[in-house]
Amino acid sequence: MFDKKLISIIVERVYRDQVVRLIEDSGASGFTEYTEISGKGRHGIRSDHGGLGGISGNLEIVSITGPEVAERILQGLSTMLDRGVVMVVYVADVKVIRNKHFD
Repeated sequence: MFDKKLISIIVERVYRDQVVRLIEDSGASGFTEYTEISGKGRHGIRSDHGGLGGISGNLEIVSITGPEVAERILQGLSTMLDRGVVMVVYVADVKVIRNKHFD
């Protein structure tokens, strides 16, 4: 088993390409994207239903990486937050079986 970092980013769909580019440019080997994310939080209920042609609503992008790549991703996400992009980000320590799949 190998120690890695799992980064989860829940963000408005309009920022998808920026987040994916950040993940790739930071050196992550990949990511998983979950669409049609809905829930309730500080800003009320968020739902994908009745969206504007697929550009509104939230999605979740998850990447499992080594700590150095995770740090680069988190620095980039912090910059986006400073620019006013609303997102939920969490990081968890995980263990994986195949080390090279998650560089």
